[in-house]
Amino acid sequence: RLFFLLKGTHHKTTLHQVTQKLPGSNKYNIKHTYRRRMAGPSNDSSTAKIFREKVSFMKTWKPENIPSNRDRLELYALHKQAISGDAPNSFSNNAPLAEKSRYQAWKNKSGLSCEQAMAAYCAECDRQLRVYGGHVSGPTPMTPMTTPNDNAGPNTEKDTAPRGIAAIPLLCAAAAESRVAYLRRLARGDVANAWWSRQEPLCGTPGSFTTLPEAFLLASASFIEFISLRSDQYIPISATIAQSFLWPLHNVSLAFWILLILLYTSIAGAMHLATTLLWGSRRTGVTLSKIWDDEIALTLHSVKGLCQSHHPIGVRLVGLMMWPYTLLVEGLCLQLVQPLGGTLTNALVYVTVIFCTLWYWFFTVPCLAVCTAVGAFWSGFCFALIELAGV
Repeated sequence: RLFFLLKGTHHKTTLHQVTQKLPGSNKYNIKHTYRRRMAGPSNDSSTAKIFREKVSFMKTWKPENIPSNRDRLELYALHKQAISGDAPNSFSNNAPLAEKSRYQAWKNKSGLSCEQAMAAYCAECDRQLRVYGGHVSGPTPMTPMTTPNDNAGPNTEKDTAPRGIAAIPLLCAAAAESRVAYLRRLARGDVANAWWSRQEPLCGTPGSFTTLPEAFLLASASFIEFISLRSDQYIPISATIAQSFLWPLHNVSLAFWILLILLYTSIAGAMHLATTLLWGSRRTGVTLSKIWDDEIALTLHSVKGLCQSHHPIGVRLVGLMMWPYTLLVEGLCLQLVQPLGGTLTNALVYVTVIFCTLWYWFFTVPCLAVCTAVGAFWSGFCFALIELAGV
């Protein structure tokens, strides 16, 4: 509440004047919070020092390849969480899509402490430096302590962080698009610049069979979008009525894309752990703890964030479908197994349970997804009637 009061006040407003606007509050705690936030991360923390160096480094970084929007969004969210803490619970529904994407990415980092967010920001910077390469412009700043060495030896760990996980906040923000905003966007768009047709699979090796589920989903969603944009040519009714009917199918396609990313990452993480357990980290080039941090922990954090009330219903249904994963990782592995047996036992239990419950991931979850798609289809009739009635 303090920072909302500061917003719009003159830059010379004193802390005493601000606290006078909050009668009955604990002025000591408010002043302490204000000074701590305005000072930024603690100077006594080595993580904070590395974080500041990383921020300065990234300001002058010139990548060889342009980073994706989802990677830029990930850096923004981690930086915002480290500096400002948890995102506010409310956000304007009339805000532009870009603002919603940034807010959703920041909101998904809620719960991370300042130290955790700074450490995650530094790790994400290192990953993007490896992926996109490049150099710094202007005077070369002091090299951050955790920047990877270009002459690293053969034992350097490979990057295993899945890029699909970083896209989930953006997909959640897109799924939150209202019917009115969806109709307005289609009215300004055309087939050549259709959103779905410009997307590509985020999981699996390009060109391999592992991308087939995503490719099928993208093709289906592109067809729905094509019909929406050309509805006046193929359907003898008003374009907005047909588009209102197809709007729930568009939103549920975004939710299914999130579901595919989570399923692929959770099962791929089990396979990577099993491979490292079988052949050893020296041969695979990655340790068990790195696989756990880059894949399992990130997937868990994403699943836990999907059931929050600010998400659309399709995204929350995906969170419910993946809830057994939360019980497996957090309830069984982290709370029961890891304190007793460490990372090795943790990995063994995770791999065993994932492969013993493949029936749920490959049969039950798809059946639930089909039921969700049927519900979206029938709800389309309701929205078409609403548009027909002019409500």
